[in-house]
Amino acid sequence: MKYIDFTHPEGGRFLVHLDHITSAHYRVGEGTVKSRLGLDLDERQNEIVLFGEEAERTWALLQKFIEPAS
Repeated sequence: MKYIDFTHPEGGRFLVHLDHITSAHYRVGEGTVKSRLGLDLDERQNEIVLFGEEAERTWALLQKFIEPAS
């Protein structure tokens, strides 16, 4: 099973199965603005928003699972 884990914005660790992610939006940070990653999850869970290093690390991990367009 393919899970990603990250620090939950409200504390603790969070595990999300990749099949529950319906979309992701990543914005690279510039200057004092932190990187931002929004994960839209299926109907069982709410959206998660990560910032800074956690957003960058999680985005890099998600990239490993993306299949190239043919």
